Amino acid sequence: MNQGPLNIAPCVVIPVFNHGREIGGTLSRILAHGLPCIVVDDGSDSPTRRILEELRDSHASNVMLLRRESNGGKGAAVMTGLRTARDAGYTHALQIDADGQHDTADVPRFLQAMHRVPTALILGQPVYDDSVPASRRYGRYLTHAWVWVETMSFEIRDSMCGFRLYPLPAVCALIDSVKLGERMDFDIEVLVQLHWRGTKVVMIPTRVTYAADGLSHFDVWRDNLRISRMHAGLVLGMLRRAPMLLARKLTARATTQGWWRAAERGSALGMGFLAWSTRVFGIGFTSLLLHPVVAYFVLTSRTARLASASYLARLARATPHADVPMCRCPAGVRSIGTSCRSLARGFINSSHGEARFRRVASSARHRNCWTNSHSVARAHSCSDRISVALRWYVRWRVTAPCRA
Repeated sequence: MNQGPLNIAPCVVIPVFNHGREIGGTLSRILAHGLPCIVVDDGSDSPTRRILEELRDSHASNVMLLRRESNGGKGAAVMTGLRTARDAGYTHALQIDADGQHDTADVPRFLQAMHRVPTALILGQPVYDDSVPASRRYGRYLTHAWVWVETMSFEIRDSMCGFRLYPLPAVCALIDSVKLGERMDFDIEVLVQLHWRGTKVVMIPTRVTYAADGLSHFDVWRDNLRISRMHAGLVLGMLRRAPMLLARKLTARATTQGWWRAAERGSALGMGFLAWSTRVFGIGFTSLLLHPVVAYFVLTSRTARLASASYLARLARATPHADVPMCRCPAGVRSIGTSCRSLARGFINSSHGEARFRRVASSARHRNCWTNSHSVARAHSCSDRISVALRWYVRWRVTAPCRA
């Protein structure tokens, strides 16, 4: 077992259930990175058992084969592998599926992230090609949405990818003290539980492919029922922990770097949803949706909140007589929320948004930030106008430090 700096010793855990055809290729690609492997046979059939024994014998120095007599589920197999890795002296375990859908060329990126933040949970964020079934690609967003609710955070951007790297002290402390799901629900629940315990999450974009004749053990009815029950329990757990989770956000210390360099919160999916809601339900209903959204971001991002307060105070001093919504009261949480809501409503209101942005630009002498303002005149649909307005807003906020 080779140990790197700070006694970091990673290994790989591969759960296997009847993947006799695929496991050979997956194992050879992993071993090319020089990592020891713990293969957990979760009650496979006889042909798969023979293949696994042959692979163990041919890679005796780098492969440990564990055998469970009966199939207990993916979660049970992974937990067996994690506990064995801890007992063998490893500090981190890279979990990867046996079916070959994950890109092992990204293993070095997971290891680099591990060395940068040894206590972090490193998660793969799938980048799909055309091989992924649409039902899987979009259906998983239902689970993602529940995880965002359960963690009160968007930190876990994908909760179902089986390509991930665990810090063994944290994950083994969890699985030894909390009863987790032992089948397909494990991959989701373990992330939520670790997040509740304060484990930092790092996302690594990674390519995922689906073979046309690939083997899947996901049972649509049983596993979806298990996952639904799991989410119900996690939501109740979140409600009990809500004060702690919210306090953690509100007391987070500002980082030394500017907030404008932080990772973007939200996504094009949210922008598209606003456009769709405006087209289907109208401006009034969509404006109501903005209130909880704005409240969430104002309350949960202390760094951005302080930066916004500072900027609003500077803008109020620079334009004391301007007709700008954000200058009407002292720069506090209330004024920041009012200002964000006013801006967001301006994005949605295609008839008044342009005039409002022009007033802000003119009164604050920010004409250099609005070189694309004429593009609104060419935007015929509401969604086009929203996209243009959002691009204005991003450019305006990113250049805020230059206007101090």
